[in-house]
Amino acid sequence: MNGVRRSLHVLARVGYLLVFAGLLLAIAFGSAGIVALWAHPPGTAARAELTWQGDTQLGAMLDRSQVDLVSIAEKTDRLAVLARGAIGALTADDQGPFSDALTEGSALASSIERDSGSLRERLTSLPGAGTFDVLRYDGGVLARRVGLLAALDATRGLGRSWATLTTGSLQASALIGLLVAHDTTVGRAAAQGRAANYEAALATLDMAIARLDDAVVIRDRLANTTDVSTLDQWIERNRRYDEVLTALYGALRDSGGVLTDAVRAARQDESNARAALPPDTRGLVVIIADIGRGGLNQAVIAIDQARARLTLAIQALSAP
Repeated sequence: MNGVRRSLHVLARVGYLLVFAGLLLAIAFGSAGIVALWAHPPGTAARAELTWQGDTQLGAMLDRSQVDLVSIAEKTDRLAVLARGAIGALTADDQGPFSDALTEGSALASSIERDSGSLRERLTSLPGAGTFDVLRYDGGVLARRVGLLAALDATRGLGRSWATLTTGSLQASALIGLLVAHDTTVGRAAAQGRAANYEAALATLDMAIARLDDAVVIRDRLANTTDVSTLDQWIERNRRYDEVLTALYGALRDSGGVLTDAVRAARQDESNARAALPPDTRGLVVIIADIGRGGLNQAVIAIDQARARLTLAIQALSAP
């Protein structure tokens, strides 16, 4: 009887051990499952099936957004070409291409700003910034959305850069036009003086002086951002010549064309002032270069840098 009890007791202990071992195995397998689960969380390639639907929908929207970004980049490429073309036409005093470049560029800059704002708003409204979006979408898809938004930052300030280029180049064009018109008008006055038409010559010189006065107004505006030392010398020497030529024709008018002492003195002054005039139009090129350094070149560089940043960003987004 005692032997039976001992046998039952041993069997009971073995049973308890087997149950306990089973529990340990169940816990072990359960823990392994949990570890495996968190080793492959949603939002990674290892659990792509958990984010497939969201990735497909968001990816399609990002595809359309990237097409729009490429369109903006193409417009920015064109804007950079127009910016360089406007400066080139300004330097060559080629008014037709200069005006065409500014007109097309202004419309293009507005279009880029408008399209960029619309695309930025659309991208911002897409999923990707929420706390739990990392569980619903693949990390690569979310990174693509961030990359598109970052690429759009390149267009910020493009409108301002173009406005700076337009304002500065228009002022430069107007200035050069006034200086050239002044010289042409003085030449016409000189022709009238050689024909002994002194009254007409004096009236024409008044018009030339008015052109120079208008140029000084633009000079004063440019002085805040531009080195105007070459321009000042140009204006000063031409102003001096206008004064002595006016004095000469006034003396000739008063003397009836007779060579008096006053006429001789005025002729000497005219000869000295004419010798001090710029020999050709190369000084105008220097003046334009000075204006360019005052902000026009920086605007062109800013537009070209935006173009380059967009190009690099699109290349990165298109990489496999």
